[in-house]
Order: sequence, then C-alpha cells, then structure tokens
Amino acid sequence: MAAASLRGRRIVLTGASSGIGRALAVALARRGAELAVTARREPLLRELATEITGAGGPAPHILPADLSRPGAAAGLAAQARDALGGADILINNAGVPATGSVAAHGDDAEARAWFETNLWTPLALTAALLPALRAADRGVIVNVTSTLQAVPLPMAGYYGAAKSALAQATRSLRHELRDTRIQVVEVVPGSTDTALRDLDRLPWRSGRPPRTLPPTTPEAVAAAVVRALETGRARVVHPSYSRLPLELPAVGRLVAALAARRIDTAGAG
Repeated sequence: MAAASLRGRRIVLTGASSGIGRALAVALARRGAELAVTARREPLLRELATEITGAGGPAPHILPADLSRPGAAAGLAAQARDALGGADILINNAGVPATGSVAAHGDDAEARAWFETNLWTPLALTAALLPALRAADRGVIVNVTSTLQAVPLPMAGYYGAAKSALAQATRSLRHELRDTRIQVVEVVPGSTDTALRDLDRLPWRSGRPPRTLPPTTPEAVAAAVVRALETGRARVVHPSYSRLPLELPAVGRLVAALAARRIDTAGAG
C-alpha cells in the first residue's frame, strides 16, 4: 500500500507541550502537516512553535487549554476549527499520570479531573469534530491509551481504568464508523522515557522502580504513529514487546501481582 501524504493535512494534537505529543508535533510538521497544538503550558507550546518554524516547518496554531476542566473540549474544538478552517485528523494524546489510592480518592475532585483529561475530554473532542469528518467522509481519530489498561498496578487504578475505558471506546467507535472512510486508530505506548513516566511516580519500597526493559523514546513512539497514519494501520503498540499483556491478560495480572509486593500502599493517598 502506498503511503498517504500528511502534507497539508489539518491536525488537532492535544498534550503537545512535552513527551510523545511534542515529538509527534515535530514529526508531523516535518511532513508538512498544518497543526493546532494544545496543552496547559503555553510557554512550552511557544518553544515548540519556534523549534518547528526554525526547522522550516509551517507555524502551528497555539491553543492553550486545561483539558481537566469539564466543557473545555467544546471550546477547544471550536478554536481548532476556526484556526485550521476545519480538521482532518484528531490526535487525543493528552494525559495525566493519575497516581493515587482508589480507597483514598473515591470520586473526589482530583480523581474526576484525572478522568476528565484521560477519558472524557478525548471522547468530547471526538464527538465535537466527528460531524465535519462525517460530512467529508474522510479523516482520522487517534486515541493514545496505555499498556496499563492490562496491568492493574496498585496506586495506578485511576490511570489504568481511564485508559482501559478509552481503549474500549476506541474499538467501539471503529465499529460504529465501519461504513465510512473515517479511520480510528489506537496508539498503545509501552514504557516511554518521558517526564511523566508512570512507574517512576509509584511509591516503590526501595525508593525507585524495579529494573525493566529500557523505556522507548517519545521520538520512537511518534515515528510509529506517523507510519500508522501514512499506511492506514488501526493499532500501534510500541515497543512491540508491550503487546504481551494486551494479548495475554494473565501476563498483565501476573506482572501487577509481582510489582504490588514492592509498592508501598500503607497510608497511601
């Protein structure tokens, strides 16, 4: 299959200020995509824009937004449509590392903000931008989930639950749109070397996480996502070994059980 060009494609990208989102913005701009980038930290978005234009890429539209706030998605979708004159691709990449005890947080304000960013905002943005994609009968929705959807670690229940729900919704949406030319892509990053790396934030008894396989880089994940957009793949799991707990859930449960022995949950908040 010939690769589809991303040049001139209008892309809305959330969580673009760091990590995978920033790497994606740079990679997509290199291919000539027209970007509307969003995150809470406007100074980092402006640094990103300077990097992109300095490399000869098209200047991205900067749309700061706090996606943990209910209703933020509707305003962001309207701003993105105005800035880009429409949208061809939505990449729901924004996420927060929701680390906390289910027993302690219940459904408190912090827990609800975690779910707002990790689940409800991606679904709301999708619903806001889908009518235009349906009218054009083309486009792509990309949802970034996590391998933690299959590894129920203590203190990571909110993150895993939100990403698991997003993964399920992504699969359901793909079936809902099967009679259209709109693609739905799930991106499942494994352990990635970012400032918000989930394992680093858990309360390990030794003070540091156990040794695992070396984490992949945000740039490697971004390259895999770009290849999927160009080739029409419906699912990206990177690195490839991260597929194991997804396809064999018993493995994910075993990994979580072993890790739980080394996580300090006493007095967890």
